[in-house]
Amino acid sequence: MSHADPDRRDAAMSQTMQFVWIDAGDARLAASIDLPQTRPPWPVVVLVHGLSGDRIGRSYQFVEFGRRLAAKGAACVRFDHAGCGESTGDQALLSMRTVERDCLAVASHLERDDRMSMSRLGVVGSSLGALGAVMTASRLGARGLALWAPVCDLPGMTAALASRIPLQQTLEAVGYAPFKGMRLGPAYFDHLKHLDPATHLHHLRGPVFIAHAREDQSVPIGQSHRYVALCREHGVPCELLEFEGGTHDFHEDPARTQLLRETIARMTRWLGVA
Repeated sequence: MSHADPDRRDAAMSQTMQFVWIDAGDARLAASIDLPQTRPPWPVVVLVHGLSGDRIGRSYQFVEFGRRLAAKGAACVRFDHAGCGESTGDQALLSMRTVERDCLAVASHLERDDRMSMSRLGVVGSSLGALGAVMTASRLGARGLALWAPVCDLPGMTAALASRIPLQQTLEAVGYAPFKGMRLGPAYFDHLKHLDPATHLHHLRGPVFIAHAREDQSVPIGQSHRYVALCREHGVPCELLEFEGGTHDFHEDPARTQLLRETIARMTRWLGVA
């Protein structure tokens, strides 16, 4: 740990985390809540992970994000979707409908926790998690939304993937399609359009911050350009920060440190954290 980075030092000294189970349909979601040392109620940020991800993040960057936020005075909720990470549930049932259900279950849990100030809510979505994050921010009137290498057009991206690998044949043969270690069942492909961000963006109350690497090979930066266009169409303030290189997960420095610093600076400002 370098003393040249006071935010990282403060986060390392403020490691208060509560583990909770959150019911979501037939599943139980494993969730970590990073708690500030200040007196509640606290502003709160919900982080939604992407496909094949979890609440820890690659190289633990989601953990660092939550701790840094808590050190600034905002709680952070990180959770595993059903069938992912430590949550229960059948992975083959994952779909955009279950993503929506999980996000709303987490929101309902927070609304019953009087330590959380839901009027000062922020939402972060990583990769595919952007779709759930946009919906959550829209439904709950979030003060700000951050999207990291976000998916916007899921049907289009899936169609492009299907042109390269035999998805349909695999589904028919074994009942699921393997993708990045995941077992994606028919429900995933049946509900690709369920969380269309275009239907939610016009309800956003706060600004949007987007970060994306120009040479991202997993989710092309054109997906972020779609978000920018949609935000402008609906009059939503939007800022896109383009990173050099091709990292998708922002798990290595200097991109990692810059992403966390830029996101936290905006979140704390939007949520009114002193």
